[in-house]
Amino acid sequence: MAKNWQRVPAPNTVGSKVHGWVREMNEAYRDKNGEYAVLVRLIETKELGVVKHAAIRNVTSTDIPWSEKQRIKNELFGEEKQAIEFFPKQSELIDEANMYHIWILEEVELSFGID
Repeated sequence: MAKNWQRVPAPNTVGSKVHGWVREMNEAYRDKNGEYAVLVRLIETKELGVVKHAAIRNVTSTDIPWSEKQRIKNELFGEEKQAIEFFPKQSELIDEANMYHIWILEEVELSFGID
C-alpha cells in the first residue's frame, strides 16, 4: 500500500452502526492528510472475475476531480489496474452521499479505451 494511506477499521467491523451496502465494505483507508476516505469491498463476478468496489469521499463532501480519483486508484490499487466509474440507470440511482464509486478490475482488462 502507498505510504500516503493508512488502513482504518472497516465499516463491517464496527457493528450495527452501519446499514445497507456499506456493511459489505471490508477494507477502509484514510489518506495521511485526512482529506480522503476510501471504503473497499470485493465482488466476485462470472464475467469479470474479482472486482474491487471502492467508494471515495472527501471530508468537505465536494466534487472530486478526475485526476484525484486517478491518483487514489493508482496509489491504493496500482498504476496498471483499470477501473470503471459507473453511471447507473436513473431507476437504480442511489444518491444519498457525495461519494464516488469506482470498480477496479483485478483479473481482466477492457479492450477499449483512448489510445
